[in-house]
Amino acid sequence: MLRRFEVYALGPDAPVDGVHALEAACRLCGRFIPEVLDCAIGRNLSDAPVQLVWEHAYASPDAYGRYMVHPYHAVVVDRHLLPDAPERIVIDGPLGAGLYGYACDTPAYRMSGGGVRRLVLLRVDNEASETDLSRLRQELERTPEDVPEMVVSVMAANSMGSAWFDGVTPIMGPPRWTHLWEQGFPSLDALDSYRRGESTMAGVERAGWDAGTGGIVKRSAELYYEVWGG
Repeated sequence: MLRRFEVYALGPDAPVDGVHALEAACRLCGRFIPEVLDCAIGRNLSDAPVQLVWEHAYASPDAYGRYMVHPYHAVVVDRHLLPDAPERIVIDGPLGAGLYGYACDTPAYRMSGGGVRRLVLLRVDNEASETDLSRLRQELERTPEDVPEMVVSVMAANSMGSAWFDGVTPIMGPPRWTHLWEQGFPSLDALDSYRRGESTMAGVERAGWDAGTGGIVKRSAELYYEVWGG
């Protein structure tokens, strides 16, 4: 499977009805393009300089290819996004649209009944060994054992997109964010409980990732949002 996120920053003059239209186009995409799975959208609640996050998935690269050429994608979704579209409401540059995602064997990211999604973007040292990466992945994905309010915990290599938001500038070419840690919580209170808690990974995050990772995580950023289904 392919897990995918599109992150949008909106123009300061974006009309409210245009924003609602983009949200609806993304949220309902799976109803019109059967290849689009687990389609949902949310408004960013973190300090990251973006406003909307569209999350979805595909069963295979072939399914993703069929989505890319589907008329709904071209006529309904892209009308709000492409630079030459009169109804475009997103902006370029460090606050512009971003794309990232990962490959997975099963939809371990799924939450029942909605909730709050948190994405932690990680820049891992290029010299990190496969052993170190495997150890980090196991530590992150075991976090729910210590944090029962965390109902999703998936860590994987960031493998989608050519322009990557790093919180400062857009990076073309190899992704600045090498890995993603996707989390799910039933509510904002549950997320806050994790962030304030005494679990190992909450402590690592508060320490800036230096402690507990062997120094292989060089930078991180986060965004989180409430999930609205299609």
